[in-house]
Order: sequence, then structure tokens, then C-alpha cells
Amino acid sequence: MKFNPVSFIAKLFDNKKFLMAFSLICAVIFWLVIDITENPIREVTISDIQITIKNQMDDNQNELKVVSEYNDNLSVTVSGPGYIVTTVKKEDIIVTVKPSTDVNKPGTYTLDISATVNVTDCNVVKLSQNYLTVVYDYDTSAEIPVEIDTSKFQEMLPQDCEIYRSFLKNDADGTELPTISVTGPSGVVSAIKKAVVTPIIPEGTAPGSQSLEGTILFIGNDDKTAVDASQLVYNTDTLVRVIVYKVADVPLKPTFTNLPLCYSSLEGGLPPYELRRYNGNARANEVLTHVKVRGPIEVMDELVKNGLSLSPIDFMKVKADNTSFNVSFVLENGVEIVDGTEEITVALKLGSLRTTTVEIAPSKIKFIGLPAGLTASSSLSKSIKVTVCYDRDKTTAAQAKSGIVLTVDCTGITTPSSVTKPVTVTTSSNKVFAWANSITPAETVVEIK
Repeated sequence: MKFNPVSFIAKLFDNKKFLMAFSLICAVIFWLVIDITENPIREVTISDIQITIKNQMDDNQNELKVVSEYNDNLSVTVSGPGYIVTTVKKEDIIVTVKPSTDVNKPGTYTLDISATVNVTDCNVVKLSQNYLTVVYDYDTSAEIPVEIDTSKFQEMLPQDCEIYRSFLKNDADGTELPTISVTGPSGVVSAIKKAVVTPIIPEGTAPGSQSLEGTILFIGNDDKTAVDASQLVYNTDTLVRVIVYKVADVPLKPTFTNLPLCYSSLEGGLPPYELRRYNGNARANEVLTHVKVRGPIEVMDELVKNGLSLSPIDFMKVKADNTSFNVSFVLENGVEIVDGTEEITVALKLGSLRTTTVEIAPSKIKFIGLPAGLTASSSLSKSIKVTVCYDRDKTTAAQAKSGIVLTVDCTGITTPSSVTKPVTVTTSSNKVFAWANSITPAETVVEIK
């Protein structure tokens, strides 16, 4: 049978599925023809286009940069042939930001925004923002004085404690920081008067000297307003050191050198005495036993327990007409007297004192501290003269003379030699209330064999 094309095509059009497919293809072709030939203009909006602002140079060649916040996202509406404009991407948009006036010093400026599209037959018709208002400034550095706010810390301390000193320190090496180095916009930096640092007090912090983290608040030149520190660069690796001292009434304790056995053997190891100080308001001496002292807590606890030592009195200077001595305080580092007392008078209560003289032969010297196998002798040929002070109410002159003992300490000598040593006066018994005021000669050459 011969193929009949007309009949074949007629049969195709009788097929509904073919007819539907053929109609769809024709519709698409017709739409494309119309779209291309008519070429309708359309608009599309492209969002999230980044705005970049260039830094400027001022008249002093300082680099000016934008230090204020601004909206750096731009939306651009582009028009063009429909079949082209839909292909425009972010990368095809060129945004230009230009100051409306020359930027030659720090200040507020208006920046004009324009945009072009790098696609043929397309144009920018609208921007989400046509200008920006920004602040230009240059970075500078300054040393900002530090002030420590310890008011909250003081509230947690007992009444007998106080903050002696507080300061900011570098956490790495402990260096004290009287200032904080900051870098930032000149307008911000120049507006800062001081940095107030407040220690952060963790719950359960013991009331004593501490090294704590702190918050830093920059205060403006009006001494009130806080300065925004978000654009500042500064060292945050710091700690607040708070030194706490205790204030207490501390008992006073006289000290002596060459204290005779009769008094060192008494309960308390001291002779009878009375402490006095001059009261300028009353213009008279007053008796006291304690003074008000301030110092580190651990040191103060020891002083309250054991007493504050006074500068030593040489008992060889004690005699009938000399029983009162003005002395000072023996203070450790960081300890100070806070009640105004500068000097103490130690008045010894020793009864009726008399003076006598005794001469003792060099052969009577006792040599102590010699190792076994060695002997010692004095090179002196004449008697040693000792001026003796004694308490007549407890010891007679004869007892005072006979109770005097001369000694030479040879501790440390291990080989035969000839050395010069001081001669020391002691007493034979603690029942002898006597002591030396002077000894002549005070030294002797000791022959060690």
C-alpha cells in the first residue's frame, strides 16, 4: 500500500495526546517569539550589595576612617529587557561612594552613593539609599589615669579592717599600672578623663588582701558620663590588687641588751617598768600600755598576740640618775602607728640604786665555749676595773662586788691561736641585783693553747 502523508497527519491530529503535546510546543514557540520581538522592559531588585568606603587622608597625613555605624547593605533596582535583566547578579553591580565635600579632617560627612550595572541594555533605576552620613576620624593613643573603685569591697570588710592601698596590675608580670594605654578614634580618646576600675568580688571572697578581675569604665571629661569603649583597644589582661590592713590596739614590749640575770629570770623576763608618752593637749606625760597600729592582717595578729617591740635599752646605761629612756618602735615593713604616738618613755622601777667599784684579777675570767683539749688565758697583767650599779633594797655593796663574774666567749675557736675578745660582766646568781655600768679594759687578748 502506498504511504499517504496527508492521511498520516490527519490521523495524528485525531490522537488527543499528540494534540496536547503539539499545542504546548506551539504555545511556547509563540511566547518566545512575542517575548523576543516585543522585548518588554522589566525591573528586578538585587539586595545585600556590600558598600565599601575608602579611607581618606587629612591635612596632617593622618589616615581618616569611618568610625560611626552605618548601613553597609544596598538594594539596587535594575531595569532592562526581560530576558536579559533576569540574568543580572550582584557581581554585575558597581557601587561608587563619594564624599559630597573633601574629607580633610575629622568630622561628620555626607557620602553620595551611585551605582551602575555592567550588563548591556540594563540600567540602574533605584537605590535603597542614595547617601550616607558618617563620621571620619583617625586613630590615636593615650595613657588614661586609673582610679580604683573599692567602695563595694570596703563594705565586706570587718570594722577593724580597711583598704590600705589598691591598684591595677598586669596579670602576666604583676607590674603596677597607674595608667591604661588605649588606642582608638581621636574624638573618643580625647573625650576620656579617667578609667574607673571596679573589682569583681566573687561570692565567698575572704575579707583580706586580694587580686581580682575588674570591670573598666571610661569616664568623660565632665567626670560623669561613661564613654563608649567599643572602638577602643586596650589591655584587658589585668587584675585589681586590693591590700587590706588591720587596725588594732597593740601591747608594747620593752627590749634590753646586757639584761642582768636578776631581771631576765623574773616572770616575763623583764625588770619592773612603766611606759609613758607626752600628751600635747594636756601638756603632760600619760601612762600607756598599748598603741593603735595598722598593718597587714597576718602581721597584726602576731603583734596583738606577742606585742610590739620597742628599740632596745642597754642595761649597762642604767644607774641611779638614769632610769628613764626615750625609745622608738621596731616596726616591720607596712606597719605604722596611727594614733600619733612618736616616742615612748620607758621608766624603770628599780628601787634605790647605788654605785660601787670592784677590781677583778684577769685570772678570775671564765672562758666559755672552748672545745675539749684547749685552754685559754688572758694576756692582761693588771686587774680589770668594773663599775657596778646595784639595788640597795635587795643587794648589799659587798654582795654586788662578790657576785660579779667576768666571762669571755670563745665559741668558734677550734685551734690554738691568739685572738682579741670582749669581756662580759654577768652575776653569779639571780639573787644578786647588780650589773655593770662600765668595764676597763673592755677587751683582752686571749691565748688559746
